Amino acid sequence: MKKKNKKERFRVIIPCKSYVKAYLLANYNRPDEDWAEIVNFAEDKPLHDYFLSLLRKGEERYDSRVKGTRYRDQVSIEITYDQFSRYGWMLTLTDTVKLNTLLERRVKQMLYMYVGTLRVTGLPLMDCVRRFRDRTGISEWDWDTDSIRKDLQRHLSFAPDAMDIFLQKIEQNIWRTLSETGTISAKAYNQYTHRE
Repeated sequence: MKKKNKKERFRVIIPCKSYVKAYLLANYNRPDEDWAEIVNFAEDKPLHDYFLSLLRKGEERYDSRVKGTRYRDQVSIEITYDQFSRYGWMLTLTDTVKLNTLLERRVKQMLYMYVGTLRVTGLPLMDCVRRFRDRTGISEWDWDTDSIRKDLQRHLSFAPDAMDIFLQKIEQNIWRTLSETGTISAKAYNQYTHRE
């Protein structure tokens, strides 16, 4: 019997939404000569541990709860020989949905934080979305603009005092810089930064 090489790479293929795939490849892709796209969660311990807890050796006991998914993409997630032997090599449909829900939440948190911060500066919503696409590589095909806009309208809260907090931070940096260059005295710095 031939002994398995413990350095050999194994993979679990998971269906997912296109924007989740784009996020995973941007954050966790570890390509080699065999696979141009293979995700490795080892550097993200909470995600890695959660993923391992979902692995099974062929059990699909609760899958009748989930009728099906509309995932049009798939991603390969790397596991080691030890993980393959110990935990398994597949996710049930139910666990696939759980993992995707977690990953979709991560992408949306990133979107909300990015767009919310830029909106405070007065940038129009569609410009914020365009900049988000440019930075993340999530294309129109991955996640259409209309869906993003609707999601932001439903979930992005805009605090009225956010602009004041943002401006206060800018003002503090301006007064600190002027003080450090000797343009204003320490007394003036304290006076200017402590006015209400």
